[in-house]
Amino acid sequence: MIKLIPYRLTIWMLLLSSLPAMGQTLISGELLDADRKPIPNVSVSYRKVGEQIIRGYTKTDTGGAFKLAVKNMLTDSLQLDFNHLSYAKKSVTVANRTAAYTYTLKAGVRQLEEVKVADIPIFKRGDTINYSVSSFTSKNDRVIGDIIRKLPGIEMLGDRILYQGTEIQQYKVNNLDLMEGRYSIINKNLPADAVKNVQVVENDQPIKVLDSIIPSDKATLNLELKKFTTTGSGKAGGGLSPGLWALNLTPMVFGKTFQMLSSFQTNNTGDDVAKQLRPFYTGKGYFSANESMGNGPSYISIRNVATPGFDEKKWLDNKIFLFTTNVLQKLESGLELKGNVSYYDDTRKRQGFTATRYFTADETILNTEGVDNDYRLNALDGGVLMEKNEKEIYLRNRLLYHKHWNRDLGDLLFNERDIISQRRTYTDEALKNAFTMARFWGKQLVHIRSTVEWHRTPQRLTVVPGQFEDILNGGDPYDRMEQRVVYSGFAWDNGLKFTRKFGRWTISPDIAFSYYGSKLHTGIDIAQGDQVDTLGVGYLNDMDNDQWELALGGYVEWEYKKWKFSLTTPYHLYRYHVQQQGVSTLDGAIRQTFTPSARMTFSPRGNHEWNVSVSGGNQYGGLDNFYNGYIIGQYHSIQRYDARLLRTDRFAASTGYNYKNTLQANFAHLYYTYGQNERDHIFHSSIDSLGRSTVNISDRSSGSSSHNLNGGISRFFSPFKTVVKLNAYAGWSRSDYLLNEELVKQRVERFGGTLEVINSLSSDLSVEYKMSYGHTRNTLANSRTNRLTSNNHYLNLVFYPWEKHALTLSNAYYHNNITGQRDQYFLDATYRYQLKKWKTDLELTAQNLLNNSRYVQQFSSDYELVQSYFELRPRQFLVSLSFRF
Repeated sequence: MIKLIPYRLTIWMLLLSSLPAMGQTLISGELLDADRKPIPNVSVSYRKVGEQIIRGYTKTDTGGAFKLAVKNMLTDSLQLDFNHLSYAKKSVTVANRTAAYTYTLKAGVRQLEEVKVADIPIFKRGDTINYSVSSFTSKNDRVIGDIIRKLPGIEMLGDRILYQGTEIQQYKVNNLDLMEGRYSIINKNLPADAVKNVQVVENDQPIKVLDSIIPSDKATLNLELKKFTTTGSGKAGGGLSPGLWALNLTPMVFGKTFQMLSSFQTNNTGDDVAKQLRPFYTGKGYFSANESMGNGPSYISIRNVATPGFDEKKWLDNKIFLFTTNVLQKLESGLELKGNVSYYDDTRKRQGFTATRYFTADETILNTEGVDNDYRLNALDGGVLMEKNEKEIYLRNRLLYHKHWNRDLGDLLFNERDIISQRRTYTDEALKNAFTMARFWGKQLVHIRSTVEWHRTPQRLTVVPGQFEDILNGGDPYDRMEQRVVYSGFAWDNGLKFTRKFGRWTISPDIAFSYYGSKLHTGIDIAQGDQVDTLGVGYLNDMDNDQWELALGGYVEWEYKKWKFSLTTPYHLYRYHVQQQGVSTLDGAIRQTFTPSARMTFSPRGNHEWNVSVSGGNQYGGLDNFYNGYIIGQYHSIQRYDARLLRTDRFAASTGYNYKNTLQANFAHLYYTYGQNERDHIFHSSIDSLGRSTVNISDRSSGSSSHNLNGGISRFFSPFKTVVKLNAYAGWSRSDYLLNEELVKQRVERFGGTLEVINSLSSDLSVEYKMSYGHTRNTLANSRTNRLTSNNHYLNLVFYPWEKHALTLSNAYYHNNITGQRDQYFLDATYRYQLKKWKTDLELTAQNLLNNSRYVQQFSSDYELVQSYFELRPRQFLVSLSFRF
């Protein structure tokens, strides 16, 4: 099977590379007047017979000659049209094959016909593709996110935006990036009627000093507003079952030099508005210092139940209060100043039931857990950014602060007999500053960067009654156990890079020096009545880590006409020092890594692009796993890692093809990726008869490999005002895992896809249909196999019975192959009355009309098959006023 893969890839590549030349016809000829003299500047166009859409055109030269390259027209006949103001219009039908013709035009002055001007749905100017918002808008669309999700060539995975299968690198409004990656809040609140065009800027280099040095293959999305404006949206509503509220006030200002977005939102209707604050990108690519700042590590958690993979408004039981404000000011000097602050308080309740089967080599263990959890999430984030992006200098400094503090409470019924209570507290506080500057020194571009980050993350888990009696208390039951963890970390990274262009070559060597240090202090208490004992050696950690790094690397790029090649050669030299309980477990250990990567792109024509990339090398990890005292991760999971530095050798390769034709509104992409990892270690899990797991690291080699194929096509049928999107994927993977001393290979096969049709032609009805199918086959120990399938359908019908009135029926059908599980059907309805004078809608929403009470799903991991029953929100009704500024 493995030997066939290169052969098949070769066939694919040959087919892809031949696409530009397939089905091309060359029609040529000359146009003469009655005296057999050539006629210049005659418009010559072609189309399918009986079709109104012009597929291509040219003009005759001074000798009356013309040439038309007819591309990929699956028809046996074509209609040629000849137009000139001094001659009578002439149309002829010819065969769709290469040939030359001569025609005579009759003289005559033509009267201009009435011309009706209409929006062109999609057009391209340079590297910018423009989608006319009015061409994709139906009566029920309100915010710009309603439009973006329809556009051919663009996909939305949740709130994340992809163009031709790849994430966008920036999201701008009037060419300014106010939100720095947190664009979901704009998508959900910017009125669609304020936007003229949605623009996709292909091959966009956001850093101006790199315009003539380092080209980009990434895309930027920009919203071109109808005018520089103050706008925004809001909502106020209340309802029943239980008592419901929803409030949203989001004003926005988008000027030439000043932009602002503020928002206050609160609801208990299942809308997780905190997701609107999540960044989908940070920084500006090539010169960006690492600006991402996530939470510190979480070592502990309470047992949860898996959430359904569909609209959270059907299942999220929440009470959230959120505020954010974001400001951008661009000065006359070109300097941009940005500031943001946000805070939310979110209370959630989650109920459900989980049945888990653990497949060991000798037996299958079944555990059931009834889960009733309460969560309290608090988050405060703020930042200040200074940026200057000019042709001679690039300057960016970003200061970030966040503090997240959570409290989780969980009641659990184990195997329908044992009641277990859990309590978790988690706090993470962090501060980060990222600086980068680049400017020319003669013809040499010099770039420096420096990043400093600090984290402190205390956390605590309490479980009643105490668990792991055999490990923690000599086999005797006890009342309570408590796991305490305090983590702190500090990172400092500095780099210097030089970039110079020599003809078609660009060379960029760099050097970097960084330091990373962390401390981990943990302990376990067990209590019986009023007596509390702190466990000693083997159950506490006092670990200090230090890592110094010297990095040398280079970037080389060559570009010529339709070809582009790049090579990156990063080399890293590490020095490690680790102390555990005052004893050095690593003392000045030296390691080296080399992780080169290369990429080649070929663009034979403007509509086609083919690329191939390859990367590999070794890396070391596991520095945070140098603790040899037990840590209780969950009530039934405990681990310790008397570890060493863990090595992984990686190899990855990919090839992809992109096609776009803006004139015909066609977009397509196809990607194949292969990945292989070889490790000098493996995580060893031990499962007891109650399903409780203990995890260690063993010095045994292990590996994994994967093949993935995905692609998609989309098209806008302008005469029918219909968008059709088809996406598909297939994958195969193999990985090793060690369970109860037995090494097992897990094999996973999966395939599936989605089909989406959006039609808004009729003034009385708009229709949206989406189908998704997925199939996974998971082979575990002793050839035991799990097959998981899902087949889901979604149908939204919007009726417009009278002017200003709209009725939306949302249908969802879920099918899976769980034994004994009936297919589930959901029906929601919304009635909307439009008050045009005030740009306001009166809405009545009915959610879960059939009052479905629970959702069943299943999934598998290395050695588990999990079925979960999740409690859904009950039937509810909400009356609200939605308005636009």
